[in-house]
Amino acid sequence: VMLRRGALAGLHRAPAASFAASRAGGVVQISVAAATRRFKTVTVQQDPLEYEFPRENPAAGLSYALNWSLCKFNVVPQGKSFRNLKAPELAKAGGTAKTDVPQVVPYDKAMETEVQNALGAETVTRYVWDCALGALAANEVPVRIISDSPAAALAFHTLCSRTKALPLPEVNSPVSVLHISSLPSVKGPTVTVNPQSKQIIMVGSIHSGVLVEKLTELCADEFLSVGVLPLLGPGDAGGTAFCSPGGAAGAAKLKHGSALSPAGYCRLFMGSATADGKVKDEYTLMPNQLEAPKAVILYANDATGTIPAASKLSPEQAAFYFAAACAPKGVTRYGKAAETIMSLGGMTQFYMVNKAAFAKAEDADAAAKGLAGTKGKITGVLGLEEVEVKGSTLAAPSADAAKAAAKSFVAAVGARCKGMDAVISAGPKIEEEKK
Repeated sequence: VMLRRGALAGLHRAPAASFAASRAGGVVQISVAAATRRFKTVTVQQDPLEYEFPRENPAAGLSYALNWSLCKFNVVPQGKSFRNLKAPELAKAGGTAKTDVPQVVPYDKAMETEVQNALGAETVTRYVWDCALGALAANEVPVRIISDSPAAALAFHTLCSRTKALPLPEVNSPVSVLHISSLPSVKGPTVTVNPQSKQIIMVGSIHSGVLVEKLTELCADEFLSVGVLPLLGPGDAGGTAFCSPGGAAGAAKLKHGSALSPAGYCRLFMGSATADGKVKDEYTLMPNQLEAPKAVILYANDATGTIPAASKLSPEQAAFYFAAACAPKGVTRYGKAAETIMSLGGMTQFYMVNKAAFAKAEDADAAAKGLAGTKGKITGVLGLEEVEVKGSTLAAPSADAAKAAAKSFVAAVGARCKGMDAVISAGPKIEEEKK
């Protein structure tokens, strides 16, 4: 950028009766005339003054597009910021990231603001990675981390699924993570979550187990909004996959959940959380596109025993009981969930397991894994096709308790899936009490 400054030369002061100016050939000429005498023409020379603004150089940490992008996450950056550095580059940048188990606290606005300000400081170098949950492009939810630690950014990159690198103006990550290595006002590793902006705030530690838990919770609705059913529990490709409010205990290849849609089936993560909070790279463990599961098992936790230990469901019934008793934590878009589940009827079978009917979680998992392809008999107040399984210990409820539970299910689904007659009619038939 070239700025030019004028220098005045040969200008004499005198009372002027008239003033006229003209410009020609880059030189400004000013003629001054008085009533009784004339002055010489004044020439203003233009001297060059050069000033260079900082030149954009993403490789050196200066990218205007990245800076504007960071502002969307309330991080106003000064200094250097790097995006999507390759694993060797992040490793070369050095540093370590703590993986201690953090204290999870209720949403703390002051803490969030302090972390955002600290990450924007000129003395901080920011490392940004744009990844996804969902190994298929059709099934993914974009997620982003902004950290002062290259080691933390590398752990996030290893844990999450790879995604197409979009130009920064097109990046739209509905779920994000802000991580900073330390904060004077926060004692010990701490995590808080902004449920409105879906931003996970991590201070002092990037524990992979807690990160997986919070990411899947915040992404559940985002998956459903694009017609993808998140199956938040372990399972096997081509075998069974679990959608559970509290997860399942059985060991399996798909450790942290999977995603199913008419476009295909895939895992959510390409790494796994280890017991010490670190991340194990499982990028090459399996392909992105997986064989659809033979069965999807919804997990309920009905202590009344009204829901049978195991039952086979139609797609409409699966949509009903997902909304009534089986939705994972974080789900609020029940209507979208119902639409998605019913769209999957041609790809898989649906079953439901009532965890409360088993003394041990392992028994519930064992029962779930053996359900694919089984049939049962229609029984009980809910009118479900009950499948006989081993390990069930919960006694059947009284008739009155069962009717009360059935009514509560119908009321819940009526409120959550308004106007969806196919879903509501798939629930139990409640007889109106005679007055």
